[in-house]
Amino acid sequence: MPGSSCTGREIVENGELKLDVKLSHPILVYPAEPTPKQVYSLSNLDQIFVVPVSTVYFFKSRQHKKNHDAVAVIKDSLRKLLVLYYPMAGRLDVSEDSRFQIQCEGQGVLFVEAAADCSIAELGERYRPAPFMTQLVYNNPQTSGHSSVELDVPLLCVQVTRFKCGGFVLGLCMNHCIADAFVASEFLVAWGELARGSVDISHLAPNLDRTLLNKRSPLRIEFPHLEFREIDEVISSRTNESSTTICSSSFTVSPDELESVKKRILDHGLVTQVTTFEALAAMTWQARTQAVDMHPEQVARLVFPVNIRSKLDPPLPARFLGNGVFLGHATATPAELSQNSLSHIVKLVQDAKALVTDKYIRSAVDYLEVHRGKPKSVALLYISSWIRIPMNVVDFGWGEPICMGPCSLVDEDAIFASCGDDMKSFEVFIALPSLQAVETFHKCLRTTISSSHSPA
Repeated sequence: MPGSSCTGREIVENGELKLDVKLSHPILVYPAEPTPKQVYSLSNLDQIFVVPVSTVYFFKSRQHKKNHDAVAVIKDSLRKLLVLYYPMAGRLDVSEDSRFQIQCEGQGVLFVEAAADCSIAELGERYRPAPFMTQLVYNNPQTSGHSSVELDVPLLCVQVTRFKCGGFVLGLCMNHCIADAFVASEFLVAWGELARGSVDISHLAPNLDRTLLNKRSPLRIEFPHLEFREIDEVISSRTNESSTTICSSSFTVSPDELESVKKRILDHGLVTQVTTFEALAAMTWQARTQAVDMHPEQVARLVFPVNIRSKLDPPLPARFLGNGVFLGHATATPAELSQNSLSHIVKLVQDAKALVTDKYIRSAVDYLEVHRGKPKSVALLYISSWIRIPMNVVDFGWGEPICMGPCSLVDEDAIFASCGDDMKSFEVFIALPSLQAVETFHKCLRTTISSSHSPA
């Protein structure tokens, strides 16, 4: 199926391209100068996100630059960057009170050079998560699940894979506990500045103040924080093909299609405005719930990161290093999602966003001090949006990447990203439990878009 791939725990061919990637021996890249030796604390919000995230960035060849040079340029500039971002070179540890923290002793970032047996063009014109992508990011020993974490391993792994065409791919595996997407974008921009020869990037240095999201004393838990509460699982009516199967898919929405969907949402009159994220989230939640054939009595849960930098009082400072996001949370039954208009679902998303205020966030920090929770995966859809985050702006001297995206997804994940030559279209990346679910998901989205072009 175009735009889809189905994999289990092992890379399988299933009609997909299987790369032959040869890896050099991994090395550790250390900060170019001595850095502070200290314990770097993680906020209660950081504790939610102790999970590695893998992304890939594709760069085409340049006549005046060889991709062999890219390895040295990227490695040398990384050394300089780690002087400012020295916690990235630390190791995850657990404190006496059983909380994650980072031991900063300049232990280094894992780096590996690789070579592929084909050109980038042979991978296809359209980016999407696929089995071969896992070969472009070094197999970091960090556990990929949400329930267990390996300690004393690098927080960042870097792989540079050279292709026969002269292009290369940068593969990153970064632990989310130290950087959300906004921080990752700033990290990449600063890295590119150094790679292109900038001598002084002190203006791009991160803010390392870890007291800004501290708990209060005494603690004041002022909300029930349902985002962390259990939801009962009702056995689904669908047949589970395989507990280890994950099917990656992507769906592109053009600017005109999105505007038609937004207009139809507003025409229903339940909301007076709608953002791109809200429209895409409503479409995705509705289609995904139908695609997995959820039991009609099951409560479906939507969770998504909300940027809290400007919501806090006082706001987080520019270039704050850490997770400056909290979780928007909405619930609905499958019937509510399928039988109501998109405008109704958008209202659920907007209400969830509106709840995330300074008071609510401070209460959540105090709640996590006591309960130490994260959203449970029953009937969960977790959506991350990269639309307003310039993830593709890194330039090591070979120009900006021709495409970028997640390396892989787990079965409750979806990611929104800008795409196309003008970056005005939108890509919905999602993981689903079967190819049949992928077909249903695409059909639902096509129906939504086509009905938005029809008279109301």
